[in-house]
Amino acid sequence: MAEVDRRADDIVAHLPEVRAAVRDAADQIADRARATLAAHRRTGTADIEVTRGRTDTTVSLVDEGALSIEYGHLAPDGTPVQGLRVLRDAADL
Repeated sequence: MAEVDRRADDIVAHLPEVRAAVRDAADQIADRARATLAAHRRTGTADIEVTRGRTDTTVSLVDEGALSIEYGHLAPDGTPVQGLRVLRDAADL
C-alpha cells in the first residue's frame, strides 16, 4: 500500500507556484468584490482589503457595518434589507 508523506500539504502549500496561484486568485476575488461594492456605494468607507500571509491570503470587507452589508439588516422602519453578498459572490461560493 502506498504511503503519503504527512507533510505533503505543507510541502505543496509552500511551493512558489502554489503561493502565486493563491495570491492571483485572491486578487481576482478582491477585484470582483471591489466592483460590486463600488456599484452600490452611496456614501461610506467600506473597502475590500487583501491580507497576505506566508501561504494564505485573506480577502475582507472592512467597514463598521460589514456584516450588515454582506448579510443584510433591518431598516429603521423594520423592513428587511437584503445583503449585497459582496464576498460570497466574488468568490463564487
